[in-house]
Formats: sequence, structure tokens, C-alpha cells
Amino acid sequence: MLKRFKKVLYSIPVDLDFGCPNRNENGEGGCSFCPSHGARAVQIGSAKSVEEQIKKAVEFAKKRYKASNFMLYLQAYTATFSSLKKQKETYSHLLRQYNFDAISIGTRPDCLSEGVLEYLSELNKEIDVSIDLGVQTLNDKTLLKINRGHDSKCSIEAIKKLKQRGLSIYAHLIIGLPGESRRDWEQSVKILVLLGVDGFKIHNLHVIKNTPLYEQYKKKPFRVLSEYEYAEELIYLLRLIPKNIPILRFSTDTPKEELVAPIWHMQKGQFKEYIDESLEYRFGESNLKSYKLADKSITLFDKKYKDYYHPKSGAINQARRVFLEKSNLQKRLEVKDVELLDIGFGMGYNSLEAMKLKRKNHLSITALDKNRAIIEQSANLLKSSILKEIYEKNCFKDEKNSLEFIVGDARYTARLLKKKFDVIFLNPFYRDKSPSLLSVEFFQILHNLLKDDGVLIISTYLNAIRVGLSRAGFKSEIIEVDELRAIRAKKGLEKAEGRFYSDPYLVTRDKFFKFINDKISS
Repeated sequence: MLKRFKKVLYSIPVDLDFGCPNRNENGEGGCSFCPSHGARAVQIGSAKSVEEQIKKAVEFAKKRYKASNFMLYLQAYTATFSSLKKQKETYSHLLRQYNFDAISIGTRPDCLSEGVLEYLSELNKEIDVSIDLGVQTLNDKTLLKINRGHDSKCSIEAIKKLKQRGLSIYAHLIIGLPGESRRDWEQSVKILVLLGVDGFKIHNLHVIKNTPLYEQYKKKPFRVLSEYEYAEELIYLLRLIPKNIPILRFSTDTPKEELVAPIWHMQKGQFKEYIDESLEYRFGESNLKSYKLADKSITLFDKKYKDYYHPKSGAINQARRVFLEKSNLQKRLEVKDVELLDIGFGMGYNSLEAMKLKRKNHLSITALDKNRAIIEQSANLLKSSILKEIYEKNCFKDEKNSLEFIVGDARYTARLLKKKFDVIFLNPFYRDKSPSLLSVEFFQILHNLLKDDGVLIISTYLNAIRVGLSRAGFKSEIIEVDELRAIRAKKGLEKAEGRFYSDPYLVTRDKFFKFINDKISS
């Protein structure tokens, strides 16, 4: 829009109440996921007339976004489901209500007759016209199950006809429809890319009250995607879409009183931040400044947190004297094979030093971190072939060691682990600025992952962490090595009072973390 109009356009949604070819006259029927109001936009509220809808929506956009330029968006139901005469009269009337720069028309693939297509082509000469096309899925079995009323061929043909007439097409897709998997979503995206759609609006499935899908869900609940699960699918799909095709939306809104599932605890803006950050950390390039430490190891300075990855005494010193020695890793490996969970893998020092230990038994490492990009920079700085292999393959294996690297927020990826560990390293790096891995709820996950005789080493020593550990079922002690202080914890009851970090839904962004007082909460 910026390239085309040299300014930002804000959507002004309008419900024409034209209905839907997939519903009876009394409004019954329709697609299984669609509510009776056809997903009416929240900003037009209870406005009845189209004139009032436009007025309310313009006021909303001006107040909330300081908007000054607008695009008319015929959103709810099917904007081309009426006689051609009525469409022409209605569109002309609407465009006279405000000085719109463009019009976006929401419709279905089976509501684009030759007459409608010709009219839209003519209208496109007067004002910029784009078509919001409800494709939803290109899986014919799913289309039948959700009572869509058309097949995938209908969507494909509609896109071809719209393209022939030079109309922009924004394809709507729903991720998470019952019975579908990544393979289905991938197939839909790839076909739409090949067809040359001009943009994507991707929606996570919502189960909404008073819909056929809701009745189905009540009888037999099916899997819906949490914010982390949906993020993983979205990140995968986004990378299938060429950079010249914009993503206009990748989540959807439903009023709280109508939404049944999924119940998310990330706000929309926070979810967008999470996606942006995940893409940068996984597929971007790390070019942080490097510095030499006292033990001649190399660390990095993080611009976001304005801090170094390691203490001044050295990264190798910390790895050997805090994590390896205080966990008795060498002695454990002399007795049996060891399972190690390395959370906050970072530059890889803790795992690399652990793999160097001489012994007869096998060390199996599961490494968690959301920042994959830093591994490449670390591999180059440390001239490490092991790190290079981990960056390229997400794993490493030799005669005595094996390592699996899992990228993502550890609050999510740790919950996916199916085995228990002898030793857990937790290196959150920035204890004051990045407490997301220091909450009592995350410690409870670690408690479940640790073997009864296992040990947890945390590279920080705040009392709030000891309080959180005690509430999660650990007993802990502060360990000191020169100027380094950390916490060693084992399973066992211990009462510690004071403030602690809490993250009930394991989604809180760092900047929103707050302390909770133990006495008050008790």
C-alpha cells in the first residue's frame, strides 16, 4: 500500500448484510466455523446502517491509530452475494460516504459470476479494487466436512479469472481446521503462491459459540493450537511465501464472550513480537560485538539487553568450575551414561566443555535456545566444527557424545521433552532483564524433567530464584567459585520466603514480568 499510494491506508469494515449462499434465508447453515453475524468487525459495534458503520469505524481508526487515509473493506459475509444491480448501487453509495483511496471486497470463490467479474474490472479503473477471497483450505475432504459449499477447483478457477482481469487477490487461509496437518497447510500455501495471489491473510482457527463447529467441539473436543503451536506452524509457512507477497494478517480476533477455544494468553501485539523475534533469531544473522575474557575465551555483547553473555572471569572458567564441577558431571559419567539438558545453549560453551570430559560412558545432551543465529557466529569465532554442524543440522554425534539442538522458547520446548535428565544446566544470561526462564512455573517443568537423584545448576543467585525453586519442590544452595555465584538445586522440600517470579501461562514477555510476594500469595 505504501508503494502504491505513498501513504498508510486503514481499513474501514462494513457489513452489508448481503448474506451468504451457504446459509438459509433464516441464517441457518453456513460454514461450520462461521458465527451467525459472519465475523462482523468489532470496531463497527452495534451500528445498524452502513452510514453509521462507516462513521463509527472512521472515528475508531482516527482515535486509535491517528489515521487520515482509508480503504473501504466489505468484510462480513459475502459482498458479491446479491444482484449485480444491487451491488453497483450499494458500492456507489458507500464510496460517496467518504473519500476512500481503495476498496477491498470480501467474497467467496463461488460468488464471482462473469457479470460480477466484469463489473469489478470496470470499478478497478475508477478506484483501486482488491478481493479478499475466502479460500480457507484447498483440501476437498476438509471443505466438505466444514460445509464450505464449494471445492478446491472452484477457488483455483476464481483466482485465475480474477488475475485475468487484473484484480488484486488476498487469499484467506485457516490454520488448524480439524483433521488437517502441516502437510495440508503447506500444500494450500504452495498452490496459492503458484497461482500468483497478491497477499495472504492467515487465520488461526477459532471455535466460536453457536456455530456447528462449537457443537462438534462440545461432543468431541479436537486439538486446537496454542500460541506456541500456532507460531511454529506459522513460522514454517511464512518461509514458503516469496518476499514479494505480503502477509496482511496472521492472527484473528473473536470477542471473549464468544470464543470457546483456543484461549490464548499472549496479546495480539505480543504474539507479533514473538513471531518477529523468532524469525530473527532462527533465520537472521548474528553480528554482535565480540570481546576476550580473562581466561582467553570469547564472549558477545548483546545490544538488546546491554550486557555480556559471560562473566569477566571467562566463559570456559564458568562452564568448567560452575556447571561441570558443581554438577559432578565427570563423576556421574564414570558410573553410567548421562542425560544432560542444557537450557540457554547460547554460544555453546557449557555443552562443548562437557563433551571434552574423558570417560568411558556416553553423554547425551538436549540443548534448548531460541537463538539459533548466534550459533553460527560462535562457530566462526571459536573455529568450532561441532558448532558449525549443530547450526547446519541441529544435531551432533561422535563416539562418546550426542547432542540435539531444539530451537524455540524453552518454556514451550521443555514441555515437549519426553525423557528425564541426570543434570540440568540453566543459563538465562540476564537474570534481571530476562526472567522468563526463572519463574516458579518454569521451575515446576524442570522439577518434572529431573531424575530423583539429579541436579540443577542455575547461573544466578537471586533470592527470588531460591524462593521460586522452593515453591516448585526443590531445595537449593548458593555455590561460589571465586567471584562467581550460582545456585545448585535438587529435589526436596525447603521453605524459603520472599518475592519470586511468576508466569502462570508461560508466555509473559520479559518487560512485563513482575515479582510476587510469597507471603501475600500464600
